[in-house]
Amino acid sequence: MKSQTRSRLILCALVASLLSMQSASGASGRSVRSDASDSAFDFLGGFWGTDNQQFGPPGFDAGPTDFKLRLNPSEPPHFFRICMSEDGFLKLIGTSATCANADYVLPQTKAYIAVFATDLDSLSTGSGSLIRTRGFVDQFPSNTAVPPYKLWQTHPAMRFWWSGVTLAGDSINSFDVQIVLIDRSNGTNNGNFDLEFNYGNGSDQVPPVGTESNQNANGFQGFKLGPNARGPTFGPFGPFDTNGVPIRFCFRAGSLQATCN
Repeated sequence: MKSQTRSRLILCALVASLLSMQSASGASGRSVRSDASDSAFDFLGGFWGTDNQQFGPPGFDAGPTDFKLRLNPSEPPHFFRICMSEDGFLKLIGTSATCANADYVLPQTKAYIAVFATDLDSLSTGSGSLIRTRGFVDQFPSNTAVPPYKLWQTHPAMRFWWSGVTLAGDSINSFDVQIVLIDRSNGTNNGNFDLEFNYGNGSDQVPPVGTESNQNANGFQGFKLGPNARGPTFGPFGPFDTNGVPIRFCFRAGSLQATCN
C-alpha cells in the first residue's frame, strides 16, 4: 500500500502553548463540530496539523492513539493501535499488535467504531483517501448561540477522515465522513474521551440513506468499546450541515454517559 504525507503549515510554538494552557474549567458542558479546513477553527472549533494520508484499499494502519482511552470501568486506560478500514470503521487493537487484513473487513465484533460501515471505495473517484490527523478542538457551551471558540481551552484530538469516498459500484457520488476522538482527561491521561461522528464537509454530499438501488447504501453506524455499545443503526445519523451539532458520545471512567458534560 502506498502512503503519502501531506503537510500543512502549523505554528509549533502555538501548539506547545495550547498543551500547556489547557484548563479543566474551560471545556465543561461543551460540544464541537470539526471538519477538514485549515481555517475551520473560527467556524467549527477544529485546529488541525499534518495529514497522514493513504490512497487505496484495504485499510490504513493509523498508528497508536495519541492519548489513552478507558473502555471499561474495571480496566485501566490504555493506548491502542488503530486500524482504519477503507469501509468506514476503526478497529482498536493492542499497541504491540500489527494491523492485519482481518482488521479491515466486516463484520467486526471487538473494539470497533463505525461511522458509515459498508463496502466503500477510496479509488473510484481518483481522489478518495483515508486520512489521520492530530489536532485540537474547542467545544462551545450548548446553551450559547454563537460559538466562542478560544485556542486556550482546546483539547487534544485525533481525526479519522474518509475523504471523497464512494459506495462500491458508484464512481460518481463521493462523500466525506469522520470519526473524531477528543481527550477529556484534562492533562491527566486518565482515559476520559469523547467520540464524535461527522457527516459531510460543508455543502458536500452526505452518505446515502439506504433508499438507493445500490445495496452498499445500507451502511451502519455504531460502536462496541468494552461493555459500551451503540447500534448498529442503518442510514447515516444527522445533522449534515456545518452549523449542526455532531453525533457525540462521552466516556468517563470507562463508562458511556447518559448525557455529555
